[in-house]
Amino acid sequence: MAEEVIRNETPVVPSRVDRLDLVPARRISWGAIWAGVMVALGMEALLTLFGSFIGFGMYHWQAANPWGGVSAWTAIWFLVTTGWSMFFGAWCAARLSGNPIAGDGVLHGIATWGLTTVATLAILAVTSFAVLREGINVLGTATLAAEQAAPAAVRTVPPREATRAVNEADRAVAEMKANAGQMGQATADIISKLSFRIWIGMLVGLITAILGGLAGRSRPVVVGGTDTIPLPTRRVA
Repeated sequence: MAEEVIRNETPVVPSRVDRLDLVPARRISWGAIWAGVMVALGMEALLTLFGSFIGFGMYHWQAANPWGGVSAWTAIWFLVTTGWSMFFGAWCAARLSGNPIAGDGVLHGIATWGLTTVATLAILAVTSFAVLREGINVLGTATLAAEQAAPAAVRTVPPREATRAVNEADRAVAEMKANAGQMGQATADIISKLSFRIWIGMLVGLITAILGGLAGRSRPVVVGGTDTIPLPTRRVA
């Protein structure tokens, strides 16, 4: 009698395999960080130009205070520009790093924030120095022209008028010396307020960079499935 071979295909013992589809070879990717810095700087330039377009459009020379709304707009848009630029740059850095660990994504975001901040301050310093140098050159040229014109003017002015002009100049110098303390205090107040606003912007940038690093990190892939285990074959006579 022929033998009948019966194979039992009954599944099984269910099993679940959890794994990380992406295993980072390195904890830090400088290529991703530099890419995030470039993205952040590009977003800063884009938003700054748009903010300048809106801000200068708010100027009205016939108004009682032509620059009334520009100051508030500048402060608000500075925070928006800094926050969004740092968030998007940190998000790109964390995403391009391919690292699924939350802490490493945050570190990529903070590194992007630090390099972008240094690069922005360096650009502002170079620009401010160029503007200051041009101003000094203009003042130097004006002073030289005044010194050359002064002797000729004194020769053409009557002695009594020249004495009166000298007295008025001495009085103006005395007033400037008396008001030097007030002018210094006003300058210190302006610098203090400007520094505080810049600090607030940097803090907002740091916070948004941390959030961008968290949001941009790669997600681990969890694979679940069932394994079918065939039972031994039995023969029936």
